[in-house]
Amino acid sequence: MTDKKQPEPTHLQPKFNGVTNILSVDIEDYYQVEGFRRRIDHTAWERYESRFHLGLEWLLQILDSKRVKATFFILGWLAEKYPDWVAEINRRGHEIGVHGWRHRRVDLLSPEEFRRDVEKTMGLLKELGVDNLLGHRAPSFSVTRQSQWAWDIIRDCGLKYDASLSAKFFPAKSEPWTSDNPGPQFTQIGNGEKLSLFPQAYLPVFDHIPFAGGGYFRLYPYWLTRWGIRRWNQKGVPVMVYVHPWEFDPDQPRLKVNLSRSFKHYVNLDMNREKFAHLLQDFQFGPCRDLL
Repeated sequence: MTDKKQPEPTHLQPKFNGVTNILSVDIEDYYQVEGFRRRIDHTAWERYESRFHLGLEWLLQILDSKRVKATFFILGWLAEKYPDWVAEINRRGHEIGVHGWRHRRVDLLSPEEFRRDVEKTMGLLKELGVDNLLGHRAPSFSVTRQSQWAWDIIRDCGLKYDASLSAKFFPAKSEPWTSDNPGPQFTQIGNGEKLSLFPQAYLPVFDHIPFAGGGYFRLYPYWLTRWGIRRWNQKGVPVMVYVHPWEFDPDQPRLKVNLSRSFKHYVNLDMNREKFAHLLQDFQFGPCRDLL
């Protein structure tokens, strides 16, 4: 990490049909993912080697080289343990958002537990110098039909948007989708205020098949991801991409989990840096705050 101030973005990558897409990063370590939750309880996290900084450092470097800004949703537990990385992300001009404290799914929390989780994370990030907190992302896009109460709490905490609208939990042509595309939307909450929503991207064919993020980005061939983003951009619709630092760390330890979870977590890790570099070359990206 360095104290040298980074240049302001000049959007060196091409704008496809004049559309700026959304780039988001969920900062959590490889052993903190939802797929390993039953294998590794949060009380055991201290026993595992922290490696998120390896992928994060690579991400920050390539984003600087392309002069791209992104939104980094940070786990409170990691922010407390590694405050220098919060400061570094902030210093480079990226947006910082809330990703919960211990990566607990919202649909497994009570409203009271969720409020405490959000407020605790927000309080720490503000103490660490993050002045303009605007958004929240639930672990695993876990604001479901049964937990839409979370949006009232998010807005009540002073945040302006939520980036947890899942293409799987909310089928096409159903509430709260306000349009027939995965671009930024809004929902009206209990007190009459509006909360902006940034949905998980889905392919422009069939019925809400997710793409352009996480395991979907690693699994699908790059041409399919590029085709999907271009199709939406041709209609003037921005697509939200989401990645994790551990997805750019192919040498991470292999945990003993069942075949399905192992495949989902480790598939194509060795190819992900190259695919992501192509993505930054082919499309223009910015943080969530730019599309509010």
